[in-house]
Amino acid sequence: MKKNWGQVGVKITVDSKSIGEIQQEYIRPRKYQALLFGQILSYLPDPFSFWHSSQKKDPGLNLSLYDNRNADKLLEEARQTVSVEERAKKYEEFQNLLINDVPAVFLYSPHYLYAVSNKIKGIEIDKVVMPSQRFSDVNKWYIETKRVKKENL
Repeated sequence: MKKNWGQVGVKITVDSKSIGEIQQEYIRPRKYQALLFGQILSYLPDPFSFWHSSQKKDPGLNLSLYDNRNADKLLEEARQTVSVEERAKKYEEFQNLLINDVPAVFLYSPHYLYAVSNKIKGIEIDKVVMPSQRFSDVNKWYIETKRVKKENL
């Protein structure tokens, strides 16, 4: 990334720190010009804490310091609606605002794909948001076997 940014005239100083140092020295006081950081949303995402303007100051998670009244309104309305379809529309409108405003550069979104042998039954994983979720129902997994009577030796 440093090389790529350098090619367009941006001088980058890479400063690798522990997560604790990053939290205390940079994130909490909001002392950074650019920050390479990730976020994880749950299966039913609520981006409010990452993008609402009320979350710009510590302990909020609006690390890009994004401030858009229309985005705030959409996030608030999405949180208050019971209808999944209506919430999805609000989030789509919000997403379009983010695309146009460009408060952050989204580098990637991982997709988790896990191959499982056909022998293993009882797996009901629909969508994995975090890698650890692939084991969320491990207590229901099984392999069909036949009972064999042991003969006395």
